[in-house]
Amino acid sequence: MRIACPKAAFAAGLALVALVTSSALAADQIPNLKGKWVGKTHTIVAGAGAHWPSNKGTFDKPGLGEKDLVIEVTGQQDNRFWGIQKLSGGTDMASDEPMIGELTGPDHKNIVLVDTDGYLHGQLTDENTLTFCYEQAGGKTTASVVSCSELKRAP
Repeated sequence: MRIACPKAAFAAGLALVALVTSSALAADQIPNLKGKWVGKTHTIVAGAGAHWPSNKGTFDKPGLGEKDLVIEVTGQQDNRFWGIQKLSGGTDMASDEPMIGELTGPDHKNIVLVDTDGYLHGQLTDENTLTFCYEQAGGKTTASVVSCSELKRAP
């Protein structure tokens, strides 16, 4: 059996440590969400509310709608971000709503977001694609909403 040169073994060990360290650092990189994310909602609604004022849907026969959606992330620090959501299209007027959120989970790919009346849970499927579902429990006086979407980063 042949024993390796101690200098070569040391160099190989350093190379392995460097590779593992650089992989770990790359995994800890927090994605940059700043900018515009564009797509379409696919929504089911019971009741009328701020974004769906003309909806006539109920829990027995819900309204089904689609609108254009832009999420603009205007600020980000570490895994926390903020901005505005813009809905337009359909038969209802356009609306803007502020939002705040965080990136979480393995590689900071999961997204949790809250606006003035609901919650969004999703993930970055790649650096330019965001998939999520939005939920809002309206109770007896406003709309209950579930809306799932896929947004692409605008160039």
